[in-house]
Amino acid sequence: MLAQNMRPKLKADLCYIPLHDGLYLRSNNCGLILKGKSLYRLLEHLLPNLNGKVTLEEITDGLDQNRKRMVTNLIEKLFAHHFLQDTSQDQPHALRPVVRETYSPDITFIDSFQTSAPSRFECFRNKRLLLIGSGLSFTLLVQASLQCGVKQIDMISTPESKKGSKSSSGRLDVFAPHDSEQIVRVIDTPSWDNETSVLASIQGYDAILHLSERPMLARAQLLNRLCIEQRKTFIQAIMIDDHVWVGPLVGPDTGGCWECAWRRLQANLTNLSEQFSRYEFHDQPIASPSRFLAMPIATMTANRLVFELFKYFTQAWFTKTVGNIVDIDLETLISKSHMFLPHPHCLACQHPILPTASSFLEQIEQLQRQSPINPNTLFEENIARYIDDRFGLFTTLDNNHFVQVPLAVYKIHLSNPMLRKCQYELLDVIAVDTDMGEARLRALQRASERYAATLVDRRRLLPCERVHQHVLPTISTDQWVGIKQPLPEVSTYTWALDLHRQQAYLVPAEYVFPALNETAQEIENERGIASGMTWEEAICQALLDWCNYLSIEQLKDAHHSFLQVDLASAPMTPEGTHLYRLLKVAAEQLTIYDVTGTLQVPTFATCLNGMVIAYSTHFDVAQALKMGLEQALQQLQAERCQQPEYAVAPVLDFPLTRRRNQLHVPQYMLPEAWPDRQAWLLRTLQTNGLRALAIPLNHDPAVTQVLSAIVRVLLTRTEVKNG
Repeated sequence: MLAQNMRPKLKADLCYIPLHDGLYLRSNNCGLILKGKSLYRLLEHLLPNLNGKVTLEEITDGLDQNRKRMVTNLIEKLFAHHFLQDTSQDQPHALRPVVRETYSPDITFIDSFQTSAPSRFECFRNKRLLLIGSGLSFTLLVQASLQCGVKQIDMISTPESKKGSKSSSGRLDVFAPHDSEQIVRVIDTPSWDNETSVLASIQGYDAILHLSERPMLARAQLLNRLCIEQRKTFIQAIMIDDHVWVGPLVGPDTGGCWECAWRRLQANLTNLSEQFSRYEFHDQPIASPSRFLAMPIATMTANRLVFELFKYFTQAWFTKTVGNIVDIDLETLISKSHMFLPHPHCLACQHPILPTASSFLEQIEQLQRQSPINPNTLFEENIARYIDDRFGLFTTLDNNHFVQVPLAVYKIHLSNPMLRKCQYELLDVIAVDTDMGEARLRALQRASERYAATLVDRRRLLPCERVHQHVLPTISTDQWVGIKQPLPEVSTYTWALDLHRQQAYLVPAEYVFPALNETAQEIENERGIASGMTWEEAICQALLDWCNYLSIEQLKDAHHSFLQVDLASAPMTPEGTHLYRLLKVAAEQLTIYDVTGTLQVPTFATCLNGMVIAYSTHFDVAQALKMGLEQALQQLQAERCQQPEYAVAPVLDFPLTRRRNQLHVPQYMLPEAWPDRQAWLLRTLQTNGLRALAIPLNHDPAVTQVLSAIVRVLLTRTEVKNG
């Protein structure tokens, strides 16, 4: 219900045209079709009074009840869809008429999106602004700030401006104020290697803008951190490699920051060894500005910075650089906005707390209490935030280059958050399935597991010295299962959960996080890593990986032969039956052997033409067989389509003398629910002299907020000792 004393005013951006049966309205915000043949004439009649000076009561005065209701309904519709506003609710302001006239385009823009446009403009105008930079772009930044109406502008001309630059950024005479109240001052340049000096320089300002035509990345990092600590509004533009990176805008109420974005960019460099020296956090004052830097791009960059700040303070429209960074190609002038996620290594806005045993156990309890995740909606809302070619956790999710029948194939390329100088191909994750949606989901889940296992925040680890200073429960380093080269010494520890006793122990971080252990083989680095829709499922999947490994290890020393599975009679899932039929059509010699070891977890060796293609392990016989058949078909498809990129990794063969032609139907009675499976498997491991320890791979909240149960499980035969 509209108040009778409201003063309706049509917004300046409104356009409207008659339709044969109504009226079409359009503004910067939205479009609307209203039905009613008389509405166009009615709006034309009301137009002179919709100026913000006449009340609704005065507009409808003297009308009969029907006409009054018609007018009120139309005004109510226009108000609800933001085509008009109520000027009686405007906040007061002290702008002089000449100022309102000078900056009427700016005020009109605000008016398109918000109420009290003059008051909002006045608030922006009164902000104390500090501009930092050099070169032509910086000169244009000062001019753009003046054109937007800011009253007080202080500027710091940075040292690299004196290195061959013809900029006039230090001269006040080139800056013409747009009104008599504007003031531009040059202040002393601080010592950039003295944090206290820089802090004193920015202390008295509401907003800081930094623009550099050279990659002054140490300075950019410092300003970003200080502005976050002091809760200042901050935005900057950095030029590097013929690109200018604008944003993100950092404020007291924004998430993420420039350092987060830049670390994501570093992690997605395509040639790290060649590019990193230009993108690491150090200043390059003698670097040459881009050969494409000219007046148009300098003007575009300067105006973009000021416009983003203007929108943020006036709340007019959405600010594209909050949580985003804009890339402008200096050669083509094409721009692209990139979303990014906070980076756990950021020194400015990410401050992890070193966990204690009690806080670690509380975290485990939270994971155990969480409701199951719906796999069908797991990545739906977050996939756009995860994948970006320059700033994503993953750079690509691709299936275009692969044959998609009979198996759908997806490949994901991971970012490199630890900046490891590894082969580019090692960052690829590939998944297959008969269903395209399932293949995509598998690829995303495996990529999340690999990413979470790759990333480690050293600030969350306990140094060896601290462990030795306190009596903390640690695990001996000489009895780990599956470790080919034990560490000569341990430098850092992390907390792990003894799954049998539900107690916290410290384990060597180098065995948990591959990035800390360069001597470990790639397959060692991935063993025991899994995820699930629940904590129990994740633990079981990781333990199944270990069961698979232990069964294969026992196979090496086995002296008895193994029975062949009767595939015609063995239990099969519908997918397994489909895969079996496809392999039979392919006319390949398919045999599967039951190689289940002493753990009694169903394990099978799937062979094509006598060669072992895969070993598959699962609680359920039908699932284990289906997994082996799928990998066999994957290998066959890769060979016949000449696409070795998704061929199955080679596995240990076992002699023909250990293979029996006698057929049998495998039957194992194991629990079906994940909690029961976990309890059974832990008892089985303990009976065989093994202990399992679980470590949540949660150092990047960007992943764990979506897929919380990602774990690494280690096996050991050791006893607990006090450090």
